[in-house]
Amino acid sequence: MKFSKSLDRRAFTPALSVVAFTFTANLYAQNLEINPVVITAARTPQPLSQVLASVSIITRQDIEKSQAASLADLLRGEAGFEFGRTGGPGSTTSFFLRGQESKNVVVLIDGVRSQTDGIGALTLTNVPLSQIERVEILRGNAGALYGEAAIGGVISLTTRVGRGEPKAYGSTLIGSRRTSELTTGFGGKLNDISFDLNGGSSETIGFSSMNASKNLTVNPDRDSSRSQFVGASVNQKIDSNLRLGLRANAKNSATDYDVDNSWSGLKTDTHQFQIKSDTVGAFASRRITEAWMMDIDVSQSHFAYEAIKNGIVATSGRYEGQQNVLRWTNAYALQGMTLLNFGVDRANEKFNQRSVYDVQRDTQGLFAGLTIQIARWNFQANVRRDELTVDRTGSSTVLQKNYVNNNHLLGAGYQLSPEWRLTSTLSTGFRAPAANDLVGAYGNPNLQPETHRTEELGLVYNVNNALMRVVYFQTQTQNTIAYDSQYKPQNTGEMINKGMELTARAQVGGQSVKGTLVIQDPWNVTGGYLPGRRAKQYGALDVSRWLGGYEVGLKLNAYSARADFNQANSPVLAGYAASDFYVSRKFSNEWIARAKLENAFNRQYELAGGYKTPGRGLFATLQYQPK
Repeated sequence: MKFSKSLDRRAFTPALSVVAFTFTANLYAQNLEINPVVITAARTPQPLSQVLASVSIITRQDIEKSQAASLADLLRGEAGFEFGRTGGPGSTTSFFLRGQESKNVVVLIDGVRSQTDGIGALTLTNVPLSQIERVEILRGNAGALYGEAAIGGVISLTTRVGRGEPKAYGSTLIGSRRTSELTTGFGGKLNDISFDLNGGSSETIGFSSMNASKNLTVNPDRDSSRSQFVGASVNQKIDSNLRLGLRANAKNSATDYDVDNSWSGLKTDTHQFQIKSDTVGAFASRRITEAWMMDIDVSQSHFAYEAIKNGIVATSGRYEGQQNVLRWTNAYALQGMTLLNFGVDRANEKFNQRSVYDVQRDTQGLFAGLTIQIARWNFQANVRRDELTVDRTGSSTVLQKNYVNNNHLLGAGYQLSPEWRLTSTLSTGFRAPAANDLVGAYGNPNLQPETHRTEELGLVYNVNNALMRVVYFQTQTQNTIAYDSQYKPQNTGEMINKGMELTARAQVGGQSVKGTLVIQDPWNVTGGYLPGRRAKQYGALDVSRWLGGYEVGLKLNAYSARADFNQANSPVLAGYAASDFYVSRKFSNEWIARAKLENAFNRQYELAGGYKTPGRGLFATLQYQPK
């Protein structure tokens, strides 16, 4: 087996660079919407119908058609994905995959693990969608591939890269709640150099994030959100075997929010959080031999969070973090349809809270994986060893914790017929305590890592115009890390989740149809309660078609009731269903007009108890995108 020489590095994650099986081009020549090539499931290029794990793809075309306001809104309706949010877009958002805690999710950007804060929460849930080319959602335990915390799964984002003749592009949006967004960019290819420069800003006056009718102490004013962002990438083909590249991005945002003033303060108090984040990185892709591809990535990320009350930074209201990452990955093609991948992930993270503490976390992961195809069978095996050290400095209290964990994934698939295929996987994973779980007034230095074990059994149906996957899954968690009544983290025992997922995408009678359905039963066995903000049943249906030069569509999202908190006798968030209508009109090869009626029937629902969500809204977009 040899790797294709014609594919751009950024067509896939940096883990494999320009690596692709020679059959990849043929797959792209078919229907990309139905059966695209994916990387995340095995760190190896595979057609979606052949992967053993449960994966979904969102393309640039899907992003534009959705007219989504945020990454959470874009992912809403994808199987396995749920989220909680304390207000509208821009407010604090938690991601849940496969019923797992929000800290049990990994987000990759161009193959590099994105930063988390001191409590293990994701810092990039509001990445600008105008910078994203493609999204892969890998559901289920991926600890053997991506290390610590990849329990619920992985959300992999690939940023835009210039192709073809350099051209400008951009879009402008206006809509309800005085929402506006302007994005612009310039990218393409000049000889052996590919580049993309982009930037933009967005603003909305929003609405009162907390429901003043449920809490009379809340300031009922509108909570606005504003952001500005820039991004750049450039890579050059040095020769037939070497490509070098740089990338950078930065974002500033300011979002107003509400608090329960009965605890402390006045109803007229105003609150805002400001977030600044930036990332710079470099990569090199080297073909060592016809069968061996190697990638090296280095990057540095930084975030700063300030909580502001009445225009003044609150006491101990500044949090900062810095992450340095080094990745060395390799793909080696063996005889037949067999591919070996191996490498090292290293990360150094630093966290501090003004005048309180400094914590450093170092991680090293060694991994290897093998994919094999033999006649009707294909197999996947992955192993990984992670070593993690947490140190507390800048304090009279010295703390050092060391964790070592070994994990594996074993999978097999069998082609029953040209249309039907069986898959199965068995995997393990872990999540170490977050830095702030171990230190500070509420820290617990005796915490042990969570351990996870997952089994999956799937059935795939694939024809030219349709791809459907049904998956049964079961995950068991030991040493669950949860907070007691004094807000101190504890290892509280066992949690389980089991259920069924259905995903389908098809072209039927001129209509594009995408559907998902999840029936699950997440349960904290030790505490005897349903984990907070996760539904037992939810799903989505997205149908669109072309009518007289217009593409018109409807998307319906529905969720059953959910507990609000991780505790017994928690308040319940009612189930809901919300519908969006959208339409697009292409006026030329460059210009497209779009409109969207969001939450068309003005459903009132909650994603977090006591917090409001956007009501009916009308939005219009004008997009310039030369072909």
